[in-house]
Amino acid sequence: MASEASSGFVVPDIESFDFVHFVIPDVNGIPRGQVIPKKSVKEKAEQGVDLIYAVLIMGPRCEYTLKIDELLKLNSQTWRPDLSTLIPTPWGDSGVCRTATVLCDLVTREGTVDELSTRHVVQRLVKRLKDKHGLTIRSAFEFEFSDTGEPAGSASHQLYDLRATEPDLDLFYELCEVLAKAGLDVTDVTPEFGAGTWELNFRPREGTETADLAFHVKNAVKTFFRRKGYDATFMTTPKLNATSCGLHFNHSLWSEDGRAVMKDGAKEHGLSDLALRWNAGLLAHAPAMAAICCPTVNCYRRMHGIVRPSLATWGVENRYALMRFKTGHDDVYLESRLPSSACNPYLVLAAHLAAGLDGLEAEMTSPPPMDTEHAQKLPSSLEEAVQALEKDDVMVEALGKRFVSWYVTAKRDYEIRPFTETEFSSEEEKMKFERERYFVSL
Repeated sequence: MASEASSGFVVPDIESFDFVHFVIPDVNGIPRGQVIPKKSVKEKAEQGVDLIYAVLIMGPRCEYTLKIDELLKLNSQTWRPDLSTLIPTPWGDSGVCRTATVLCDLVTREGTVDELSTRHVVQRLVKRLKDKHGLTIRSAFEFEFSDTGEPAGSASHQLYDLRATEPDLDLFYELCEVLAKAGLDVTDVTPEFGAGTWELNFRPREGTETADLAFHVKNAVKTFFRRKGYDATFMTTPKLNATSCGLHFNHSLWSEDGRAVMKDGAKEHGLSDLALRWNAGLLAHAPAMAAICCPTVNCYRRMHGIVRPSLATWGVENRYALMRFKTGHDDVYLESRLPSSACNPYLVLAAHLAAGLDGLEAEMTSPPPMDTEHAQKLPSSLEEAVQALEKDDVMVEALGKRFVSWYVTAKRDYEIRPFTETEFSSEEEKMKFERERYFVSL
């Protein structure tokens, strides 16, 4: 029997599909799992699926670290489906076969959710925000990606230019229709500055649902364009000197009785004291957050440029700030410009919750807007960011000591090490190496 998710989308009956993908969002935001035919779906829905424990922490190209003792046995764990997350995936249908995806949680032998599950990291912090502060978070990502095929992306400079991009728009009309069939309603499609660079936006959702939506959208975009004969990628900088892509994270906080608590009309810019404390937490922990929000070597080609993250600053309606308050339309919300397009949306949401909660609980004070003289400089490399995360006790505790330990070990072993051990004769050669690692996978 169909049921209704909290977003209002009607969750269909899992047995109404020919094939169901039982999926976990791994540390990269890549879907790992199994395809279950209709005859076995009911059994798997009850029992879960068994997958190698290590898939959660693998690299973008299935790289595997031998430096985590718990993974050396290659033992399997049970991944239990959360049936409330079941959605049709029309972008993956084949002929008359209807497909769907259901998200799974990693379960321990005792039957509890394992702390390494990326969805669980978010759910735990969402619960802390609600239980301790009586608040919920409503948020939405801005999805920037690149398409390198023709005709999509044929305009060399296309920012808001609907005439230059007109030959490409039929693809996006169809993409919007396909996403809507899964309850993923696009609010706007924007041609971005660089050739073949686009942005999709969606209405805010509450709690973990935002990350669920983002996970589905990223995978849907890649599958949709691949089936059309094009290559869409969320690799942050797919070419030398190309426009880099972000995944800006917009969010606001709400009370249990439905009040927007970041807003206070009596204060300057309409920003409440709570909003400024939350913002202060994000600024204080921004260097550590970079390890989560900018998780690949390639991401740091996006940093330290014009209207790109450089310093941990904030402002009101200022795109040069890392944290940009938006105050139009009788509303207040915060745009974090830190995340790159290659990020895992679950971990981005978790990192912002962890840092913002510390701002509330430590009663931090925001510095003056655009205080570039005293602002922390953001990391210039993945290694710098990983070091910042390791040293940030608050973020380590909030995200989970075991999770952070596994995360930094894996990043160093199969992402940073191959680059430090390879001698590149030119930036072109290094970029080729980056594309081999990230372009298809992300």
